[in-house]
Amino acid sequence: MLDIVSTRMLGQYGFLARVFAIFEDLCISVDCVATSEVSVSVSLDPSKIWSRELIQQELDHVVEELEKIAIVRLLQQRAIISLIGNVEQSSLILEKTGRVLRKSGVNVQMISQGASKVNMSLIVHDSDAKALVEALHQAFFEDDVLSQVEAENLLVG
Repeated sequence: MLDIVSTRMLGQYGFLARVFAIFEDLCISVDCVATSEVSVSVSLDPSKIWSRELIQQELDHVVEELEKIAIVRLLQQRAIISLIGNVEQSSLILEKTGRVLRKSGVNVQMISQGASKVNMSLIVHDSDAKALVEALHQAFFEDDVLSQVEAENLLVG
């Protein structure tokens, strides 16, 4: 995961285009994206890279290029956990996920939600991923699930 920060991007146009042009020029696929006024965080798709040495070389190169336009922080050993759900119950899904995160003490590094609101991805440290997936599975599939009426009341009220 890369955190790319530039206070110069506040109120400016073209910053994101320059960031993503670097990824395009280096043939690096971006997976998840989250943005704010002065930063963009991305996870990278390593599927096209075959060896650890190449991964590190490519990461070093992309960081070097991005540092020409921003401050870059490389966060390695991260996992993506994706939640797929019914768009009409997105508030309920977020609420339940928040409770699981609070109870488990896992810090989320990045959250990315698809435009359709069906897919939400959480990026966490690798060491937290397995326990978090198990806790989420239990909360959504093993614990007493809210009845449809209760879920509808939560969404309406």
